[in-house]
Amino acid sequence: MKTSTARRAVGASFFFLIVHTSAALAQAPADAIQTEKGRGVQAKFVPTPWRPDLFAAFVEGGTPPPASWAFARLELSAWFQLDDRRLAPGRYAMVLAPKAGTLPMTLELRRVDGREFLVGGGLLPPPPPGETVYKAPAPFTPSPEPTAVLGLTIASYGAEGAVLTVRYGDRQLVKELARREP
Repeated sequence: MKTSTARRAVGASFFFLIVHTSAALAQAPADAIQTEKGRGVQAKFVPTPWRPDLFAAFVEGGTPPPASWAFARLELSAWFQLDDRRLAPGRYAMVLAPKAGTLPMTLELRRVDGREFLVGGGLLPPPPPGETVYKAPAPFTPSPEPTAVLGLTIASYGAEGAVLTVRYGDRQLVKELARREP
């Protein structure tokens, strides 16, 4: 009898822990999500603390490699072109995938619905489901302005486009989003 009661108590405690932990991790607090806006483009992200060991694992790969990281949400209200890909207005997850074999670290854009996937607490959320519309090597270079946390900036230049800069620690990735007609 005592064993059965103890098992129920442990089971209830475990269930409570899972439910409340899942709810806490399900979404970053609204004040933790940062927003950067430009003309026709907006990025939302959580300022995740810089971890040089983690970034090195993304660049160099490893065994096992780190999981892909959905680090920002990109929202477009107009047609843009990123490298050779046209991007329709909509919401996209910006995903960093680690080096795998001979393939370098990559930046991926996935078309996603409106559900929030960004999480706080220094956690690296996995990519949400969605159609991959862009994938290319992510050549991060040394940053002249190192940061203690992940940061994104958008600099619009007239009606022609915007420059998106991702800064993480002492590295940066710069991508141009050019306005295009459908």
